[in-house]
Amino acid sequence: MKKWLFAALFVAASVCFGETYRLEGESMTAVGDWLKSNDTDGTGGAFLCSNAKNIKLTASYVVPEAGKYILWVHTETRNEGWRRSQIRINGVPFGKFGDEKLKNFSKPVWHWKKLLMPLEIKSANEVIKVEITALSSASRFDSVVLTTDAAFSPGDMSISEINEAAEELYNED
Repeated sequence: MKKWLFAALFVAASVCFGETYRLEGESMTAVGDWLKSNDTDGTGGAFLCSNAKNIKLTASYVVPEAGKYILWVHTETRNEGWRRSQIRINGVPFGKFGDEKLKNFSKPVWHWKKLLMPLEIKSANEVIKVEITALSSASRFDSVVLTTDAAFSPGDMSISEINEAAEELYNED
């Protein structure tokens, strides 16, 4: 009976959260002058800030499970609209993020930007190449969350809850 209960809880948890992974900026390789900083309140630890335009962060990750993934980027805004970066995966642009104009916020604020284009992982243990390009100086980047769960909303969660729900993937480069 206990085995059946454990199995049922495991299946329910898997269905509820889908596959969810986290890519931390500080694990990426900096090509150019990225400054590492800490903000334990906003990011739970380290984040990266571009010191120039057109500098990059690169990394390769192994995604354990196939599926259609929604991408969320954790970034900071100062509501001025010019601090921006772009994310590419396997050479394909997935979106821009950074200094969005938000309503009703205190300056600066960390927020989660949901990217519109999903990432299709065709087979288990597929390697993806991630590139973050600073489109301006002073762009701030913390992490990316990939999830197959359409209901997953990191903006409604604390950093510790996100870290528990999202397995960290490590740079394979």
